[in-house]
Amino acid sequence: MANSFFNFALSRWLLPTFLAILLSGCAGAGSNRLVAEGKTATSLSSVAHYGKGIGISEFYVNGTWGGNQHGWGGGGSTVCCVTLPSTTSSPTLVTVKWRTYRTGVSEERWHEAMVPVHFAVPIGKSYGMVVHFLPGHRVEIWFADEGIGSPDYPGPAYPRGPAPDYLPLADEEPEPVKGK
Repeated sequence: MANSFFNFALSRWLLPTFLAILLSGCAGAGSNRLVAEGKTATSLSSVAHYGKGIGISEFYVNGTWGGNQHGWGGGGSTVCCVTLPSTTSSPTLVTVKWRTYRTGVSEERWHEAMVPVHFAVPIGKSYGMVVHFLPGHRVEIWFADEGIGSPDYPGPAYPRGPAPDYLPLADEEPEPVKGK
């Protein structure tokens, strides 16, 4: 009897309440008391353009964990939420920190950059924040109403086809010679 009451309470009250609290983190600023006035919470995802032999073991935008990422294409997590100003009349900068790892040379490095956010549309009309990790450890961030695979997406084109070899920068370990 006690077990069935617990299951009933879990399914009728506890679970919906927990889900409501969890989902409220990505709600608009007008309906969300967890987001400061004048701020908006948005989802965060990533695409890598590095190539093969490198990946991103973790990344953060303004201190919010964004997941991990293969070195070529999608595959990163979509997480909730990063908080930004509700209005975007002036340039918006965010801090991106990420750690790369290279399998061929057992090298890990932390990187950090202040990055301008590109708004093709307002935050509330977009698919969320998309972080692009580009060759040379550059980063671009976009908000658009087109998905990253669309030919009308205004940011960097989605990586297609086989991944090229990662080209190390001058201060990075060179790739080992193949066949030896």
